[in-house]
Amino acid sequence: MDSNLPAKRAFLVLDCTPFDERMTIVYLGLLIHSRVLPLAWRVMPAQQQWSERQWEIVKSLLDQVAPHLEHSDCTLLADRGLVGWPLVQLCRAQHWHYLLCVRREHTYRRWMGRWTAWRPLGQLLIKPGQQWCGRVQLWREQTLETHLSAVWGRAYQEVWLLISDRPVGRQRISEYAVRMRVEATFQDSKRRGWNLEASRITDRSRLDRLLLALWWVTHLAAACLHHGHRQRFDRPDWRDKGIFRLGRLWLLDILRRARNAGALLRCLPFRRQGTTWRFAVRF
Repeated sequence: MDSNLPAKRAFLVLDCTPFDERMTIVYLGLLIHSRVLPLAWRVMPAQQQWSERQWEIVKSLLDQVAPHLEHSDCTLLADRGLVGWPLVQLCRAQHWHYLLCVRREHTYRRWMGRWTAWRPLGQLLIKPGQQWCGRVQLWREQTLETHLSAVWGRAYQEVWLLISDRPVGRQRISEYAVRMRVEATFQDSKRRGWNLEASRITDRSRLDRLLLALWWVTHLAAACLHHGHRQRFDRPDWRDKGIFRLGRLWLLDILRRARNAGALLRCLPFRRQGTTWRFAVRF
């Protein structure tokens, strides 16, 4: 893989999504335009005890990706279920920034000339429309001094409690908002696209290959959009087709028009350049 995979600044998303009642996917993805593309992942049993601990799995994912991002300014985004003191430590070990959403049940104290008493984060904001930013200490047992951006937008169902190693403010909130694009990726891989829930995949290795195919169809969809062919497959008045469906339709159209196998080389997502492989998404 080319060591200059993303641009100078990269946003990485750590998340966990259930495949069905048998398997769940823990993955580290790269935010590209309107989608999150998986860089490293582990397919784990959904209802059985994992042979490895959660943070060991997360560390292995970060270790796989970090060598290819050593020249980039990386920020890791993660939601409440995968956030804790060990994740902050893993980010520090990789020299990555972190922007993490924490639970209301966690305890904090803020700096007001001196450190206040410990309180639950849920008591910081009590109604929509409120926000607060400042320096805090988090987690009484393993104390972390960090920056907290708390906001309860009127359109939000609940408060966002965001911690970061960088200064607080609207920029941190705007940066975390892009994490919501992971939901669009889930929809494309499920009901709005491949309908993974209805598949009969039982072999984890096959699911691994399917996750790699996310890069391929995203590449194809980007090529379709870049060359102005979306109107051939989608409604002109409403974007009815998701990225994955659009990429699949574009591939089928290329296969119909191809006169020889050589013409299909342009469809491949990765291209060799010297001793590296390059991937391009150009919308």
